[in-house]
Amino acid sequence: MTAAPYFDLVLTPNRSLDRRHARWIVLGVGAIMGLMALRMLWLGAWPVVPFLILDVALVVWAFRASYRSGRGFETLRLDADDLVVRRTSPEGHERRIRLEPLWTRATLERLAMKQNRLWLVARDTRVSVGRFLSPAEREAIYEVIADGLERFRRRG
Repeated sequence: MTAAPYFDLVLTPNRSLDRRHARWIVLGVGAIMGLMALRMLWLGAWPVVPFLILDVALVVWAFRASYRSGRGFETLRLDADDLVVRRTSPEGHERRIRLEPLWTRATLERLAMKQNRLWLVARDTRVSVGRFLSPAEREAIYEVIADGLERFRRRG
């Protein structure tokens, strides 16, 4: 029987808008730009029309890029043996980083304008965690990680 992990976290990027609503926004922007294009054609300002089309194409590209980046995630697991940070890119490539829990500490670096960065530091290794999370979420995750590392050190 294996002992329960000290923490087992799955960190995923936030997406405030689901695909269905994003589709409605793109259709709305497209309709507005279409009406503007008709107006520009009617006024004889036809060179403006390609830029209106480009605007719609850029909105579509931005939503696709946002949702593509949202497919990546991080997992952090501290069990009796080691601390593993596993990053999965949006393309599905996985990278594992193993850290010695006794030498690892969580550090929350506070920056200007209520920003912060969360690091796991172990000897000569420094790993950034939760770059895609909000500052408040990184603070909450920091508490969980620091508590788990402290419980790991107190065991036995």
